[in-house]
Order: sequence, then structure tokens, then C-alpha cells
Amino acid sequence: MSQQHQHPPTPTGTVGDADGLEQRVRDENPSARELDKIAAAHEAHGGLRHRLWLDEQAGRVLFLEHPEAGSGPAHGRTLHEIPLRSASCTRVMVELTSAALARLASPTDSYQDRAEVDRDIGALVQLFRVQLARMRTEHTDPARLLRAVHAQIGRADGEEQAARRTAFLGWYLKHAYGDRPHAHDEAERDLGCDIEQGINTHLDARFVARTIMDWQWYRDRLRSQVPLPQLNEVPSDKKLRQGDLHWYYEFRTLGRHLTERQMLELRAELPWADVTSDCLVLDEWSDISEHPIGTRADEIVAQYFDAGLHFDQNGSRTLWLRLPATLADAIAPYQARHGWAVRTTSAGDDLVLELHREESDGAGSYLYYDPSLWLEELLPLRDDLAAGDVRAPAIAWRAANENFSFTKAETAPPMPDGLDEDELSPQLHALIHLLEEIP
Repeated sequence: MSQQHQHPPTPTGTVGDADGLEQRVRDENPSARELDKIAAAHEAHGGLRHRLWLDEQAGRVLFLEHPEAGSGPAHGRTLHEIPLRSASCTRVMVELTSAALARLASPTDSYQDRAEVDRDIGALVQLFRVQLARMRTEHTDPARLLRAVHAQIGRADGEEQAARRTAFLGWYLKHAYGDRPHAHDEAERDLGCDIEQGINTHLDARFVARTIMDWQWYRDRLRSQVPLPQLNEVPSDKKLRQGDLHWYYEFRTLGRHLTERQMLELRAELPWADVTSDCLVLDEWSDISEHPIGTRADEIVAQYFDAGLHFDQNGSRTLWLRLPATLADAIAPYQARHGWAVRTTSAGDDLVLELHREESDGAGSYLYYDPSLWLEELLPLRDDLAAGDVRAPAIAWRAANENFSFTKAETAPPMPDGLDEDELSPQLHALIHLLEEIP
């Protein structure tokens, strides 16, 4: 670990090769969750690449320490088994997360792109998991635990720590109560009058929902402060007529090329587009009534391409992905009865999945946004889906159907595992930016 670490995290540790120690962790702790985002965030600040796992059932953190040059065994790493309720656990978690927390406290100055802040938010969630596991060793009753979590806020040292602890309470409410019947009433009962400090005998029914939103607002505030790529040039007022909009389409083939005939067909139909053997880009500024492709976008994807992206300055955006037709049944539950946030169409022996967001009040909101970087981030979703990972359509369904209320829509489909903040891949984070937030 870094030179700031003055004491070993535990009195004893097992030294050996990394592969052997990792196998031991898997064999002896099958329920352990790897805290990979914490390790990645620590490494990004110039630290070593350690490994650590949370085994809540056993009440411990497993820390596979990478030795510093000249300070540890040259032939291997050290595996420490650290009790959750120990000063050693506190010491290790503080050292591994302090840099990430400092970056999150000043996101405008700390991050160059969205992937960096998403990584650190994932590390924060994993820190939440450790903190919650520690508190559960002391408070087995849900009501006492919840009140203890809330009491932490009042002991915060500064506004940033108070905001983070409030976010922790919201995150806990969302995950502990969000999916159960009558969850709202249970959370109110467990919180009791502690929140109102005896002023009211009945807790405001909106408090729980508002507290859950504190987590989302905290997370979104961090992301919104990260500088976003903008267009190098936007037409001046003299060139840009009133009512003109920025339209952007990008279509890709993946692992294959368009034929000469296909390129000629596309150039004849869309002479203002840039067509190559594996890509079509149409980047236009025109009147809202002069849509450069119109309703033909779906057909163009189905006939020629494997992936595509549409964006316009009003905030409308669409992602297309060509997939094996065998995925139709797995995707079907996420296709809403009303609207078209998730839609599929046949394309020969394949299926084209369409994920869409439409903003009703986005006029002019995206004048300076540069969509040319978005599709590249999203392309790995095609391989994920082909392998059976349906989190992408689930995220699209959620973006279109879940509002800011406490409970989910009554007709919600079964949601797949792996939708927690610290379990998402960079491409799923990019999809959330596209469909749930400002890209």
C-alpha cells in the first residue's frame, strides 16, 4: 500500500502467489462480493492494484495486498482477513477510498470524462456496502439500523460529508425497501418519529420518497458537473435560420463491409451523407420540417447496418442494434404497451432492437452537444445482448416507465440482476446517460 499506511491492516496475513490466494478466496468465501470499483479508483490515483472482497456472512473484508517495491515479499502478495468491526477495516477502507471521495467532492476539477466519475460513484456504492455490513453487525433490527443510519447525518463533519451520508440513507432505503409490497409503509414505520424529532406523531408520507431521491440527486449532481464534449463549431445566428435544428445520424457495420452496390444505393438516397465501406454519418442543420431521413432510419438500419444512433437538438435520441432473432423472447417483456422506448423489428434472420428517448420539452436544449462520440461507447452492448445480457432493454424500460415516485410501476417486468451502480459496465453507464440523463 502507499507510504501513508504506517501499520499492517491485520496482525497476520498469508503470503503467496496472487492466483493461489485468489482461488482460496473463491473456495473459502463463495458468497463474497469483490469490491473491484474501490480497487480501480484507488489505482487510478496512482496507487497499486490491490484486490478486496466483502464477505458479509462471515463478517469480514478480504484484502489481497500488492506489496510496494522494496517493502514486501518479492515473491507474492499478502491476503488479510479483516473483521468488519475492527480498526484495521476502518484504516484500510479510508486509505483505499479517500482519494475517490476527494475527487467526488470537487468533480468539476477532478474528471475529464464521464467514465471516470462513474467509476468513482461505483466505488462510493461499494463503500456504502461495507459501511452497511458493518452497521448490520451491531444492529440486527431493521428499525434500529435505519435510525442509526439517519443519526449519522447529524454527526457529519461538513456539508459534503452530510450530503454523502444523506445519499447513503437514500441508497439504503431504495435497496432495502424498494421492491417489497407496502415498502413505503414499512420504511415509515422503521424510521418512526426520529426524523421529526417528536414534532409530529405521523411521519409525512412523502419523506421516504424524497429521501430516496436524495441518492439519485446526489449521484446526478456529481455527473452533471463533469465537463462534456461540445461541438467545435455551431452555425452563427446569421447562418442558422430560426427553426433550424441539429440532426445527427451514425450507422455502422460491425465485422463486415458494405458492398459497392450498397454504398451507391445509400449515396443516391442520401447525397448529403458521408458514406464509407463500414459507416454512414449524416450531420445536418436544417429546418424542423426538413427532416433529413424521416421515417426511413429504421429501414436503413435493417437493410444495411448493425448499429446506429440518432440524435436531434430537441433531445430525441435512438440507439439501434442488430441481434440474433433468438433473443426476441428475452427482450419481449421490456417492450412497453404504450410508447416505443423499447421496440424490435425483423431484419431477415435477425432482429433490430431499438431503444429510444423522446423529450417533450427539449427544444434547443442540446445546441452545443457533440453526439459524434456516443455510439462508440455503446457498441459493446451488442455483444452483451448477444450473450444474453438483457440489462440494456431493462434500463430503457426503466427510463420510460419509472417516474420519481417511491414505488415501481405495477406492470413492471422482472428486472435482471446487475443493475446496481457498482455492477454496471461502462457501456451500460453510457446507455443510462443516453436514456435517463443528459448524455
